[in-house]
Amino acid sequence: MFAEIEHQRDGLDLIKINNEETKIVFTNYGARIVSWKYDDNNIVLGNVVEADEFYRENPFKFGATVGRYGGRIENGQFQLNDTTYQLEQNDGKHHLHGGTNGLDTRFFDYDIQEEANRVKIIFTTQLRSEEDGYPGDMDIQVIHTYDMEHRWSVEYKATSTERTLFNPINHVYFNLNRDNNVIDNHYLVSDKLNMYPLNKERLVQSTQPIDLTKEFHTSRIQLDDIFNCGGANICDQINQFGGLDHPFAPEEGRMTVENNNFSLEVETDMPNIVIYSLNDSKDWHSSFNIYKPHSGFTLETQCLPNDINIFGEEAKSILEAEQPFYSKTSYRITKK
Repeated sequence: MFAEIEHQRDGLDLIKINNEETKIVFTNYGARIVSWKYDDNNIVLGNVVEADEFYRENPFKFGATVGRYGGRIENGQFQLNDTTYQLEQNDGKHHLHGGTNGLDTRFFDYDIQEEANRVKIIFTTQLRSEEDGYPGDMDIQVIHTYDMEHRWSVEYKATSTERTLFNPINHVYFNLNRDNNVIDNHYLVSDKLNMYPLNKERLVQSTQPIDLTKEFHTSRIQLDDIFNCGGANICDQINQFGGLDHPFAPEEGRMTVENNNFSLEVETDMPNIVIYSLNDSKDWHSSFNIYKPHSGFTLETQCLPNDINIFGEEAKSILEAEQPFYSKTSYRITKK
């Protein structure tokens, strides 16, 4: 397998990998995925042709590496190392996705490694405490690998000079429909699918999740049934957000999303997956905004959002000084 590089304007590069039936494209801007095609069907939301314009003004963080902390931190504040840290409040009074100087806004250096059965892109950057307000300066690697089995893997490696928080995610939006219709016809498949309820400010309301497999009496749940309140105990949750924006704890870090054409398997060593169904797209006032509610869904593998204010010193997002961080998530697409 091999990669081709296309240089667009303002330093944005596209790295294109062709694997016969499938093609996948990444960029150094935000170490993000731009496109993933099976035959002629693009299963992720993005823009290859005008990437140098599209991603700079896109508020949805399509395909981006997000951090240093994916998700919300209540009031933009947390305690660590006997110190109270005040972060940028870029989501009302809360802190979201690492703030406006997070990983999604920067150009990464990169190195491409081509092998017979896979291509690996090693993106690297540094994140300074003075840039985002978190303790510690960080060296970060985001490694995207694509292989002959149509599997895209994301690995995160990092170290920090001080004890800090680190909760990186990829904010890709998937849509498995050939016509890019809404995702209501997709199914979530897992033997156990625990959903954490949220309060009105999109913060975890309770650490006692609702098992949707019990709520719907099946391990294969159609999104349309969720959106239309097929489960009585989740009706308020769905109505207040217009869909899903919730952390889940799937069985053994594995779950599948499928429609009649494709099956997308995700496997992760992170404890949670946030599923957001792009419930509101109207705030992006741009000719690039062709998206309507439920145009796509995320599978953000991560620690529970706001875990530092829920669990304190037991939060899984705490990274000790000079301790190597490692996490891996894989997505595999198969055609039915």
